[in-house]
Amino acid sequence: MRRAIGLWVCILASAPALAQSVNGSLPVLSVGEIMRSALRQNPDLLDSRDAVISAQINERGVASSYVPQVTPFFNSDRDAETGFRTRSYGLTASQQFLFGPLLEGSATVTRSDVAVDPTQPYASDVRLSLTQNLLRGLDPATVGEPLREAKRGTSAASRSFEISRRRTVLSVYQAYLGVARQMETLRIARERAERARQLTEVSRGRFQAGTLSRLDVLRAEQQEASTELAVNDALNLLEDFRDALRRVAGFPRDLEFDIREAAELPATEPDLAGAVDNVMNLRPEAQEARDIVVDAEFALRIARSNQLPSVQGIVTYESFSTGSSVSDSLHIRNPSVFFGLRSQYGLNTTLLYSQRREAEITLESRRRNLKLLEDDFVREVRRAYRQLDALKRDYSIAEANKKVAELQYEVAQLRFEKGLSDNFNVVDAENLLNSTRLLEVGSRFDILLARLDCLFSSGQLEVLPFIQQP
Repeated sequence: MRRAIGLWVCILASAPALAQSVNGSLPVLSVGEIMRSALRQNPDLLDSRDAVISAQINERGVASSYVPQVTPFFNSDRDAETGFRTRSYGLTASQQFLFGPLLEGSATVTRSDVAVDPTQPYASDVRLSLTQNLLRGLDPATVGEPLREAKRGTSAASRSFEISRRRTVLSVYQAYLGVARQMETLRIARERAERARQLTEVSRGRFQAGTLSRLDVLRAEQQEASTELAVNDALNLLEDFRDALRRVAGFPRDLEFDIREAAELPATEPDLAGAVDNVMNLRPEAQEARDIVVDAEFALRIARSNQLPSVQGIVTYESFSTGSSVSDSLHIRNPSVFFGLRSQYGLNTTLLYSQRREAEITLESRRRNLKLLEDDFVREVRRAYRQLDALKRDYSIAEANKKVAELQYEVAQLRFEKGLSDNFNVVDAENLLNSTRLLEVGSRFDILLARLDCLFSSGQLEVLPFIQQP
């Protein structure tokens, strides 16, 4: 069945009329099949995946600027009056090292028809320079910041994708359990409607026999009408949850299906103490918030470096020679090495000072936000666990109330059948039984959702166990 889900989706998308199988029944999907479809086809998740791919492509593009850059060139000029030609060809190369230095070089060979010495028409020019920032830009962070930012973009997109995957798991279970709950609610509503019809028939018969009043018949008819309304509402809500499940699973909008009975979660929530201790290490949002603080620290380092005077040390090697051929002209003759310093510093430093102060304020703000986020996550975990404990207590109460309501309904029905009372007690007991049944069903499904919330809030909602379900 797991492999058949993709075939079902394709067939039903192209031909909605085939939604019915050969024997007229609908395909029955498990939560594992729906989960795998959602992680494959959910439109929001596909957008997050595309964002990761775009960030990876951008990172490769930025990283390519830190490998040797080689550019060959060729140039040919012709004097219109004399017809003499000058041809130049060669290459330029550069290498920006992540730890700071910039290495640049060029090699050019020129052939001229109007050379000073006709026997040596070729001239070569070889240059090699090494530049190193000595004050401003000496911090390697200033040179490698573009690559670091590109890598951060990839990590941020990857974390966003992981968050989207976890939220997709959460959304699938919410919609899936919503469908399961409404199917159970619909079953209860139909059983209640059937009992109401039987009560109406019995009340009418006993009214004709003179053992009940017209008021009892009207009461039974009103009860029957209210149960029909409940069935209609349950059917409407069931379709709403089915639409939500189609949306989150990436199903065609006209796909008709049933679901298997909701099972237990494939993971167990940790104890409260362990959840609180590990939440900042397991939540991708917390990891991203920490990296945002690191971003601010790098921004401050760069702002401080930019406030320093610009002083660069430059070492240059040059060689110029001529020859009768290309290889002859490339022989090193009269090489020279130069060393120098280059510096500049503006008199108006207000902008640089403002950038540094802004970076300091941003860093403090992000550190404060990180601490607040940690407190919020701890509060979120504690709230989820409190909610789970409260729902477990509610479920125990709902189970006990359901047993009492069933017993009360049996007694009221027995007294009515024996003619010891009118149908008022039956209607009252029926309404109480219905409310306790709905409360018990709601509490049961709410516990599953609360457990899922505990896993998500504590950061221990791993996607793999959910997609490995049958």
